Amino acid sequence: MVFFVISSTMFLMSLQPRPIRYTDHIQEQLRNYHLKAVSMPCKLPSRSVVRRPCLTKTTLAPVLDDVDIGLSLHRMDATLLNREPPIIYRREPSKEVDKAWEALYDTRPIPLTREQVVAMGKDPASSVKIPSDWGHGNDSYFGRLDVFHQLHCLDALRREARWDHYYARAYPGGFNTTTQIHQLHLSHCAWLLAQKIICAASTDVYTHFWTDTVDHPFPDFGIEQKCKNYDSITSWQRENALNEEAFVKLKRPDGYPVHVMSHKFKEVHGWFEDHRDDGDDGAGEIA
Repeated sequence: MVFFVISSTMFLMSLQPRPIRYTDHIQEQLRNYHLKAVSMPCKLPSRSVVRRPCLTKTTLAPVLDDVDIGLSLHRMDATLLNREPPIIYRREPSKEVDKAWEALYDTRPIPLTREQVVAMGKDPASSVKIPSDWGHGNDSYFGRLDVFHQLHCLDALRREARWDHYYARAYPGGFNTTTQIHQLHLSHCAWLLAQKIICAASTDVYTHFWTDTVDHPFPDFGIEQKCKNYDSITSWQRENALNEEAFVKLKRPDGYPVHVMSHKFKEVHGWFEDHRDDGDDGAGEIA
């Protein structure tokens, strides 16, 4: 009996959040605690002298430290037919529709500290630094929020599904006549989104109903789900995002370490248009 009581007590204690360390960071540790539990893990070894950031806050997801994201119930708009008036994201392609989709994601970079880069398991020496004249000190780095890249990929697949509108004029011969980078980008996006869905692995369930039209059970995808407050995330992004046009114009500083890329990577990016092609060296990264 005593053993049962002790075991039960230990089990209940294991369900509670870990004791807070460094009391000057209590609020950072409590904010979005359960969301942090399924965020990027800290890659620093347990005895690392710089591990403190992993204990005081989730340095790998700065938005979770700065904003109370919160969860709210949202009923999925998942009908087979579009509603009336049609939701803009499902309308026929147009500039208005493109603008609505693009407004869903903000791919501008955000600043990261050296500690955050190290905690990700990345080497600051080979990570792109924010120029000191941008006003973020001498040891800050460029990062991006993952959700916006995912939506960018989904938008790319949406455009592909509307081939005639977006690409038929440029590629009258069809998909197989597009550039390598176009095809690789779609392949990258499809597989990346598949991994993201598998990683999230929603365990929510939906039911079915009978209709007077088809004989088989019809799925009812219109279920309520707990969702992160996306407006809080986009608001944080707007406040912290850096100039994307200036970012893409940056050139590698002299003496900065580079990743040696594969022959195929150089080929699809047009590197050999200005450089000698000595053939496939069989080495290099594929990114």
